[in-house]
Amino acid sequence: MAGYGRGRPRSWQPFFAALLALWWSAVYLPACSVPVFRYALEKWPPDHYEAVLFHRGPLSAAQQALTRSLSPDDLSPGHARANVTLQTVDLAGDPAPELLTLWQSIDTNALPWLVVRYPANARLPGHVHSAPFTEATLPSALVSPARTELVRRLGRGDSGVWLLLETGDRQRDDAAARLIESRLAYLTSVIKLPAIDPQDIASGLVTLPAGGLRLAFSVLRVSRSGPAEATLVKTLLGSESDLAGVNEPILFPVFGRGRALYAIVGQGINHETIDEAATFLTGRCSCQVKELNPGVDLLLTADWDSFIPRRTEPKSAPVPPTEAPETVTITGTPETPAPTHARPADSNTSKLLLGGCLILGLLGAALWWRRS
Repeated sequence: MAGYGRGRPRSWQPFFAALLALWWSAVYLPACSVPVFRYALEKWPPDHYEAVLFHRGPLSAAQQALTRSLSPDDLSPGHARANVTLQTVDLAGDPAPELLTLWQSIDTNALPWLVVRYPANARLPGHVHSAPFTEATLPSALVSPARTELVRRLGRGDSGVWLLLETGDRQRDDAAARLIESRLAYLTSVIKLPAIDPQDIASGLVTLPAGGLRLAFSVLRVSRSGPAEATLVKTLLGSESDLAGVNEPILFPVFGRGRALYAIVGQGINHETIDEAATFLTGRCSCQVKELNPGVDLLLTADWDSFIPRRTEPKSAPVPPTEAPETVTITGTPETPAPTHARPADSNTSKLLLGGCLILGLLGAALWWRRS
């Protein structure tokens, strides 16, 4: 083929044009001053869990009414609903092979029966709830005391709720809780939230509450043995492949609209791991789509939009930024070197440097390419 050798173009002019395009985008890509936890609360809708209702023949009028609590039709303002979608499967018909396999794996003859699986985006096997579909059993799939409290804290503006899944060993659980609470209290005293750029407010990236953003961490302890939290516990233990058999305290930083960042297990619950998660949650958001960030959304019932203040100011109205030092260093103990939580340098300068690095690196690659 003319113009090609060894599967690549011989001329490097198109390569150089692409290089300039990369440099331009690096210089002019806007920065975001909104902390991760706030951007997630306002801009990341939770992924929907997949509820599959198995039945044989028509549902009764009462059962049909019960399905409406799982239906996307009830989306009226101010209505709290769970992040779940419903699929009904009539076993008297011709269900898809995948769904028939799921039903056979449940190993029950009771109908109707509800199975709730992780969101498709999570790509996690297994299910988080499996029970008869009745008025008595359905609420446990969607709400629980711990999940209600979790929604309340995130809705009031907590930067992160640190959910501690207990072992049942009081001594170990209390020791883990003390370590977490002590470190979070220290971090709250030294971390400073980024100064919000007025342009980010004007462009709708964030809507500040009346008192401004608050830096607040809280710990929520959850027992593994309580039946009321069975769905939550199963969701958390299934969020990573190696958690189900762990008999250690497990810590999950939860933020945004109920996104569990990742699991911190046993001896891994220490100053370094807590600092790392805290600085991520309070640092500047890259404003990426949610799927590019770690974590899995929990199954919660909430009206998340009710926690976001309505915008009343014109889009161009100036809003003074909050004060924040250029750099904040978190000082650890002698055994625990502290991380540095620093604001990035001037955005244009840093982007020019990035662009320059891209140019030098890619020019070197281009020269090698032409010589070879």
